[in-house]
Amino acid sequence: MAKSDEELVSQAQAGDQGAFDELVARHQDRVFALSYRILANVDDAADIQQETFVRAWTSLKSFKRRAAFSTWLHRITVNLCLSRKRRALVQVEPLEEERASHAESAVACLQRMETKTVVQAAIAELPDHYRVLMILREIEGRSCEETAMIVGSSAESVRTGLYRARKLLREKIRPYLEEVDS
Repeated sequence: MAKSDEELVSQAQAGDQGAFDELVARHQDRVFALSYRILANVDDAADIQQETFVRAWTSLKSFKRRAAFSTWLHRITVNLCLSRKRRALVQVEPLEEERASHAESAVACLQRMETKTVVQAAIAELPDHYRVLMILREIEGRSCEETAMIVGSSAESVRTGLYRARKLLREKIRPYLEEVDS
């Protein structure tokens, strides 16, 4: 039977490197995905993924378990990403190439890819705080409460921020939508 994160954290806090390795294996993909969504750069996301686990290992003794291990880990990830964004301009690069299904026409595929690119670019242009909220809530599907724990604010503040982020996003993509409709 697989051990829970809580059991593995206890073992890792006692110095069991194998338990921590198992935690890394469980969470590395989500940490990378979150990093990529914030930074929009594969190399930067990989660096942050590695740095997150190094920071988690060195800070594990101080982990108080007020939140789930994954929430604590994602908070480390978000903080590292925002620090990296403050230090350097991040280039947007596609994570993987879009592929058209056989049933989809070339025009529909191009429109879908263009729409996705416009939305991704609009999200990338949002202020960092709003961008992180949109990624955590809308793309990763986290609850407002979990998002609040990750960013260190209240759930109400997250809801307000999401409202403002969505409004900004609509304003940014409105010209594109009007162009498509005409």
